[in-house]
Amino acid sequence: MIEIKVLQAHQGDCIWVRCISEKTVNIVIDAGTSTFKKGFRNLVKEINNKKERIDLLVFSHIDDDHIKGCIQYLQEKGEKIIDKVWINGSGSRVYSDMQEHSVNNVSNLVTLIMEKNIPIETPILEGKEYVFCGGRIKVIGPTKNEMLKVATKIEHSNQVTEHAGYKYVGNIIDVQDKYQPDLSDSNKASIIMVVEFENKKLLFTGDSTSENIIKAVDKYYPGDEFEVVKLPHHGSPRNISRELIRRLSTNKFIISTNKALEKVVLFRFAEERKTTELLCNYEWWATGYFTEDDIKKYFDTNRIVMRYIGEEKIIL
Repeated sequence: MIEIKVLQAHQGDCIWVRCISEKTVNIVIDAGTSTFKKGFRNLVKEINNKKERIDLLVFSHIDDDHIKGCIQYLQEKGEKIIDKVWINGSGSRVYSDMQEHSVNNVSNLVTLIMEKNIPIETPILEGKEYVFCGGRIKVIGPTKNEMLKVATKIEHSNQVTEHAGYKYVGNIIDVQDKYQPDLSDSNKASIIMVVEFENKKLLFTGDSTSENIIKAVDKYYPGDEFEVVKLPHHGSPRNISRELIRRLSTNKFIISTNKALEKVVLFRFAEERKTTELLCNYEWWATGYFTEDDIKKYFDTNRIVMRYIGEEKIIL
């Protein structure tokens, strides 16, 4: 059995994957923002209370919304249960202007991990595997070249890399769909990985781009079906193209954000699929986000199914 808990990390990511068999294996993907420090601490406490360990802590991306919850935890607590850390961050220096403080934060995180004597592996590149009882994690991105871009230059870009947010408020059917891909080198260096357990495959995409995800899936899992896919970059339209939606063989997608998904993303799903189930850790649509036309055309017909899961377990 697989349990997935998508914690309410505000505009950050923190996902707990629990693979249960003779030996239960806990995989934690990202640690949220600094405001999520209590949530990350509670997660560690819950795992510890089960007399289990965090077998692997993966930082899929090294922006603040993925790492600062763990920094706060390591600064305040004597670490006891993390067995191994994966991170692409030691020495990396590429960030947009909006993330100018991330370099110091990554350095602080790596220093804290080493001070706690937690085994740390870096870089994490395509082809790497973590094998555990009855399953494995297969890294399918980034490539070595994508990682080298992060490690060798500073990105001076005026491009604003945004999380999903409340923008266009009209009918979904009336959106203007002009795809502008995410060009951030740091996002392209996100860890893309597949958890395989009991003949099930789960795809986790970090903040990666549509183009990189398509390339990675085509190389390592061509034609394979996934039980669930975590949408990249909190559902940003820059990271979710219509081609990506067409190419991913699943109907269940996880979204981790407390901000409303832009309607153009919903339009793309509706245009490319007969039905899509979106599993959301916040009920961001509860305040009248959808119009009567949206409800009639897309939700009453089950073209789009919104599921508020909060922090309840997804059981597969």
